[in-house]
Amino acid sequence: MPVIELLAPAGNMSKMRAAFDYGADAVYIGGGAFGLRANAGNFTDAEIEEAVRYANSMNKKIYVTANIIARNEDLKEIGQYAKRLSEAGVHGIIVSDPGVFLTVRDAAPDIPVHVSTQANNLNYRTCEFWHNMGAARVNLARELTIAEIADINAYLKRCGCGMETEAFVHGAMCMSYSGRCMLSDYFTGRSSNRGDCAQPCRWNYGINVRGSEINASLTEENRPGELFDVTENERGTFIFNSKDLCMIDHLKELKDAGVTAFKIEGRMKSEFYVAVTVRAYRMAIDALENGNPVLPGTQKAADLMYELSSVSHRDYSTGFYMGEKGSQIYGTSSYTRGSDFIGTADGCVKCADNDPNGEACVYRMTMTQRGTFEKGDTLEFVPPEGDIRRHTVSLMYDSSGDIIERAPHAMMKVVMDIPFYVPSGCIIRRRKK
Repeated sequence: MPVIELLAPAGNMSKMRAAFDYGADAVYIGGGAFGLRANAGNFTDAEIEEAVRYANSMNKKIYVTANIIARNEDLKEIGQYAKRLSEAGVHGIIVSDPGVFLTVRDAAPDIPVHVSTQANNLNYRTCEFWHNMGAARVNLARELTIAEIADINAYLKRCGCGMETEAFVHGAMCMSYSGRCMLSDYFTGRSSNRGDCAQPCRWNYGINVRGSEINASLTEENRPGELFDVTENERGTFIFNSKDLCMIDHLKELKDAGVTAFKIEGRMKSEFYVAVTVRAYRMAIDALENGNPVLPGTQKAADLMYELSSVSHRDYSTGFYMGEKGSQIYGTSSYTRGSDFIGTADGCVKCADNDPNGEACVYRMTMTQRGTFEKGDTLEFVPPEGDIRRHTVSLMYDSSGDIIERAPHAMMKVVMDIPFYVPSGCIIRRRKK
């Protein structure tokens, strides 16, 4: 069976490096246009070229999103964009619109095309259609169950399609089928299908029931007096706000169903989120490939869930994979996280200096601060590989070499004496009590 690819989000260059350093096999990025994350950092053409060179040096891959639902005026520029991406050497382009697909294939026939989940890839004939059109991979719809995915991959194998299938395993879930949502456009004029979603599914709504009728009206807290009709049919009334997806202890089932790429959502998320989440899934995939999968109810599953709880997230669920549609509703728009992002290590050298208390310094680490901390705080150092180490801050300096008690300024350089080595780029966090 093919080796599983771990595909991670990268909203900018630093997140891309973190994703690769912490174990991603490939990243998906957005360019200056045509992606569905207009408010992510995104990459210029020059940065895409740099990203490809960096990925090639590590034997990894860069995929670029161009998954908007295009209008006529977009197509000429998309063709030119595809040619530039091909010249840059990207390893794939992700599209959802058939017109964009044809335009990319005409303009850059050598570039592998992946079909986005936005294309509503819900059945095996749809996947066969995309294969016949020349697609290299299909990202399956998030509404599918594992059993349905297994049926799709079994069909593709029988018909000799040889197509890769990809599935989301972690991150935010859209309340609309395959992300084809009109709420943002309706409420704010910002189109989610063109990369500018205002996320109205996360707003705080209230329901006003009219007497004993089933029909009701919906209000949103920032729009008093505006009523939106809500009706109930034989399937019920669907609440907007979804829990986050987490399949860390169900990867074996997805692999057995024929999925060859596991995808993490989050191009708008932080470098901290990318590093910690990729690290957890790297460990789970490696265990799976070595014949020791992470299974529900095990200590390994609990340990990895503890790691994933350290980053900003909503309550986790298995989404639609197990057929439990109602279990993914989240009752609040707020996030939770089990730790604070303190910073990243810039360098670490062995030293023989003595601190003012007469204690030998073993290693002197320089870091870029991202969250306030002070003397006496216990920090966790999360490297790409190996054990997480802990240290209670006893001695630190500012960039001028002066001893400080507290690091209050974002992005300030801090020098700290620690009893162990940490690699550059190592994530530093503080667990919440």
